[in-house]
Amino acid sequence: MQRVHTITAVTEDGESLRFECRSDEDVITAALRQDIFLMSSCREGGCATCKAFCAEGDYDLRGCSVQALPPEEEEEGLVLLCRTYPKTDLQVELPYTSCRISYCDVGSFEAEVVAVNWVSSNTVQFLLQKRPDESGNRGVKFEPGQFMDLTIPGTDISRSYSPANIPNPEGRLEFLIRVLPEGRFSDYLRNEARVGQVLSVKGPLGVFGLKERGMAPRYFVAGGTGLAPVVSMVRQMREWRAPNETHIYFGVTTEPELFYIDELKSLERSMRNLQVKACVWKPGPDWEGQQGLPIDLLRQDLESNGSNPDIYLCGPPGMIDAALEVTRSHGIPGDQVFFEKFLPSGAA
Repeated sequence: MQRVHTITAVTEDGESLRFECRSDEDVITAALRQDIFLMSSCREGGCATCKAFCAEGDYDLRGCSVQALPPEEEEEGLVLLCRTYPKTDLQVELPYTSCRISYCDVGSFEAEVVAVNWVSSNTVQFLLQKRPDESGNRGVKFEPGQFMDLTIPGTDISRSYSPANIPNPEGRLEFLIRVLPEGRFSDYLRNEARVGQVLSVKGPLGVFGLKERGMAPRYFVAGGTGLAPVVSMVRQMREWRAPNETHIYFGVTTEPELFYIDELKSLERSMRNLQVKACVWKPGPDWEGQQGLPIDLLRQDLESNGSNPDIYLCGPPGMIDAALEVTRSHGIPGDQVFFEKFLPSGAA
């Protein structure tokens, strides 16, 4: 017989919330069941988005990636809430403020596959079209930066991805998805995805997105397919004609992995206040562009112009952690830095 325990979650700004969690379910799943949306992404122990500190209580921790939760952090009491199963009541400390928690009933809808386009050696542009609802409405609503859960047809396997486009009445959805050597959704994209197939889509989810802070410059740092929510947010800025000075720093590991460069250049041409910088970490001998990491480009600009921008980060945990060190060393206040960590599900 499964026992029910109380989870007390305390946020960075001292707010707390309580909800029930059975011993056979993880903390993130229990919160979602009660329409509480704590920060999470892969929900498979691979991305570190749901990392927290367990201050009180006993639990089982199952199936975490050592990249997302190194052994030394686990020994200190850090956990991944998506892999934390309570054995007693728990008190967990969340490393973000209460405004990043949402409370609502998330809907779902069906969407057809429109295109599966390989845009680099390991990235697919996955285009969907929402099917009309009972009222004939096709529109999709979300805040740029949020993500959606896509379920593989004929299975209960879902993965989380952020749209690269903006909300629209036509029901178009564009995802930029990294395809891994191993990974169930990667296998689906590589071998099974076909135009006309119907997927279940749940969302929108998450609280990553633009913050209104007047005319403060906005610097966006993206690693790999972390570019998708960044592009969505900048496209929204273009739609609003936001006058903020804007920079995109985008990086990949090798040249064949580069993608979306033409679209970024087009976006740059259409926004006088936007500057895009792309780089490759390990280029070949014929590469003529910037070499290094997007964090290097961010550091260079912070050192040269002395500005105090709002900074948005989206990419793997290592990139995020390194970027946070850069922002701290340049005196950027923590409440001006917003981020979304992820690892591909195959890394879990």
